[in-house]
Amino acid sequence: MNKCSVCGHDRNDRDIKCPECGSFYSKIAEIIAEQEAQEEMQTFRGRCKRIFNSADVKGELLNEVMLIRAGLTKKAVFALFVIFVFVFALVVSVI
Repeated sequence: MNKCSVCGHDRNDRDIKCPECGSFYSKIAEIIAEQEAQEEMQTFRGRCKRIFNSADVKGELLNEVMLIRAGLTKKAVFALFVIFVFVFALVVSVI
């Protein structure tokens, strides 16, 4: 946080008290805000935001798919493959 949470005055990282309003800066609040931001980036919503806000959406989406695939076991990859083949077969049979 580069601004005072009370008055919005710009501040230095070394300051412990706001020169404008006199309120003390809380390191705990900053740490909690940083942790919440990190947790947000690990959720589905945070991942989608990161992908859509990226300059290279296709590349970021590909990286995300590779990260997800790296975390899967061989059985899980095979199960997903069977599901996709089954759905493809159903779609082809309807057409």
